[in-house]
Amino acid sequence: MNDQEEQQKNITAGARFVGVVIGCVFGGIGLLVLGFLWSRPFGAFHSPPLFFRLFGSLIAIPFVLIGGFTAFRSLTARGNGLTGVKAKASRKAPAKQKRKYACPHCNAPIGEDSDVSPHGDVKCSYCKNWFNIHGD
Repeated sequence: MNDQEEQQKNITAGARFVGVVIGCVFGGIGLLVLGFLWSRPFGAFHSPPLFFRLFGSLIAIPFVLIGGFTAFRSLTARGNGLTGVKAKASRKAPAKQKRKYACPHCNAPIGEDSDVSPHGDVKCSYCKNWFNIHGD
């Protein structure tokens, strides 16, 4: 194993660890709020009213779900861009191809020194004719 592969493995392990920690923190916050809201007996001193119990629960439930999903996804990452783990059937995206434009009058390639307007009008540096790269 070369140094680059070992460094990538360390980055992957670190990213997974961070994802698990963040997920556990968010999930723990949600569970703590839910536990506090519903563990108090109804009608006792300093007991939250039912409205606040329901409202707080609606806020805490997404924390638990998102935190749990984040921790689970970090542990079982497949094809995750953050961790660098590739999926089993990964496909390479086609590389962006740079368009090659040519003058329709003389068929000369359009160089870097050609004049171009914001609307796509180009002046050929060879024959000095104007044309539009959009074809209209």
